[in-house]
Amino acid sequence: MICLGLDTALGACSAALADETGLIARRFEPMAIGHAEAVAPMTEALLKEAGLTFVDLGRIAVTTGPGTFTGQRIGLAFARGLALALKIPCAGVTTLEAIAAAARAEHPGRPVLVTSDAKRGEAYVQAFGADCVALNEPALVTYEAATEMARTLGDDAVLAGTASALLNLPGLTVAAADQPDAAVVARLGLAQPVPDHPPHPLYLRAPDAKVAGPLKAPPPQRRDRT
Repeated sequence: MICLGLDTALGACSAALADETGLIARRFEPMAIGHAEAVAPMTEALLKEAGLTFVDLGRIAVTTGPGTFTGQRIGLAFARGLALALKIPCAGVTTLEAIAAAARAEHPGRPVLVTSDAKRGEAYVQAFGADCVALNEPALVTYEAATEMARTLGDDAVLAGTASALLNLPGLTVAAADQPDAAVVARLGLAQPVPDHPPHPLYLRAPDAKVAGPLKAPPPQRRDRT
């Protein structure tokens, strides 16, 4: 079964094809904006490179977040729409899981703390033990709290993600993985049981936009006396 992995949730856009034997093809482009314009052409080019078409796909896996609100929605909408059209399952993988898996491949047998910069002095974090089991739910915490989480994992811990360099932990190993990679997303998606419902976005922060209040009536117009 061939799985299409997709990621648009953070600071890159990537697509990859994998099956049970390993990676077939991969494309990865760092970008802060422009995911909506890039993901479909990238997917089409990837399939052409591999000599495949959309009907050869048996599953889709996509990052669900945490990440940017726009980026999360772009990837999920594209993946869910494609899966619906092809009548194939669509699996969700968090950005933290994907980064942690890449860090574990780079540094096997060691605990990992993924810390993705969420701005405003905060980070999206999740800790994973040396046995690859998640030690906590994905969370939004301050840099100080993320630093303490890393210290509890011990001196053998590996840091991964864009906030790693922002923590005051010079003695710990920093993995090269700082963005989700669709190649990892595809592999993790293949390992999941067949999902019985489409993936939904994982939001850890409320959107900045606020719902507008009720419209107020304009003030009465003054009439000039003559």
